[in-house]
Amino acid sequence: MNAMTQVHSFAPISADDAEVLILGSMPGKASLEANQYYAHPRNAFWKIIERAFGLDPGSRYTDRIKILTANQIALWDVLKTCRRASSLDSDIVESSIIPNDFE
Repeated sequence: MNAMTQVHSFAPISADDAEVLILGSMPGKASLEANQYYAHPRNAFWKIIERAFGLDPGSRYTDRIKILTANQIALWDVLKTCRRASSLDSDIVESSIIPNDFE
């Protein structure tokens, strides 16, 4: 992602009984390539979830999502789409931002 690229967020991960919503800004390159929230190995999100819920570090993504929804935790991103040159939030072109509809 060196040139400006239009990027799009993922669909929310949520169950009807969700009580906690964890918001990101926009998935980074590693997450977009893997089609998974927080896929970059240096991101601490899944390490925190593993510790909090006793999840095996080698768990499949689908099992990680099941743990979140079983514990009434939802994931989504603030932005629906934007343009940026890298995975950094600071590279987001402000005029290109379209937020997700939280209604």
